Amino acid sequence: MRILIADDASDQREILGLLLARWGHEVVPASDGLEAWEILNRERVQLVLSDWMMPGLDGLELCRRIRAREAGYYVYIILLTARDDKEDLIAGMHAGADDFLTKPFHFEELRVRLRSAQRVLELETQLEERNRHLVSVNEELRSALDRIQADLVAAAAMQRSLLPQGSPLSQRLALDWLFIPAAVVAGDIFNFFEHDGRYLEFYLLDVAGHGVPSAMLSVSLSRILSLERAAGGAPLAAPHEVVATLNRRFQSDDASLYFTIVYGHFDTLSGIGELCQAGHPHPLLVRRGGAIERVGEGGFPVGMLPDLDYESVRFTLRPGDRLILYSDGVTDCRDAAGEQFELGRLHRVAGDCHDKPLATLTACLAERLQEWRGTGEIEDDISMLVLERR
Repeated sequence: MRILIADDASDQREILGLLLARWGHEVVPASDGLEAWEILNRERVQLVLSDWMMPGLDGLELCRRIRAREAGYYVYIILLTARDDKEDLIAGMHAGADDFLTKPFHFEELRVRLRSAQRVLELETQLEERNRHLVSVNEELRSALDRIQADLVAAAAMQRSLLPQGSPLSQRLALDWLFIPAAVVAGDIFNFFEHDGRYLEFYLLDVAGHGVPSAMLSVSLSRILSLERAAGGAPLAAPHEVVATLNRRFQSDDASLYFTIVYGHFDTLSGIGELCQAGHPHPLLVRRGGAIERVGEGGFPVGMLPDLDYESVRFTLRPGDRLILYSDGVTDCRDAAGEQFELGRLHRVAGDCHDKPLATLTACLAERLQEWRGTGEIEDDISMLVLERR
């Protein structure tokens, strides 16, 4: 070990130095406390043998300065003193001394104290190495988390780009929507597209689970639906046929990999539409006067069981009527007491806003849900798509 000897008595310093060198230690001599302090500030020394009484800077003050500084490693201090009363020992401990040797002392006693100090310092060194390793690991984890977060933000931006970017050009139909993901990326997704300048095809789906796996499947589904159904010249398929095709295509050995969906199309001239409901909450028909009806036949989620039959149901929108599609994140939203928002409250919001613009309806629902859950986190993605015949 490197041992600093701080003693204003040169003979005592030399004797200790020769003895410590004989035991295999490296000795750093200091003629007083001030010189010892200067050495400690420019060199790494972890064990100090210091006389208590020295001119300028005594052993107690040297202890206090060592303990007050931020060296990044531990310095073990043994005070050499002729004092042996209880009050002096307490004062030395308060100043920061680890051990004491009362003059005159036996060399073997010193040797034993040094071995004890060495064990403590070895443990401190091991702890220091572990701390450095932990700091390095934490920095790597932070860097990895930053990259993951950046990827999630980019994925969320890409996912949002797949959502509707504006209403169709038709003067016969108005649309609005609400989208509040529970995480950075979501399992809910929806869209609509025109067909032959007369029909509007639409869907809203909810992939089981949360986070990245659900979001990846929802993005894949969005791309498939948009590319296949928006292809120029493609015939208008019955909603139940589209859903059945998805069910055959997305069978998986993973029982948790499934989704619910409402898929349909609407004739903007006649006001007649068809939709297929597969495990998704029942769409709502809000009549111009405020009456609310349910549409759909339920059905199994997509990807859960093979060779399922799905059904399309017809609906009619007269001018001023609305069709509301929503995910169960709306009705399942919980308040601080764990109570769900439930369908009745959604009915009230839809009924209260039946004669107001669609933007008022979606804004009002978002506000009510925020008030309902308070500061609590969203447990599930919230999405809603609303069509209104003009």
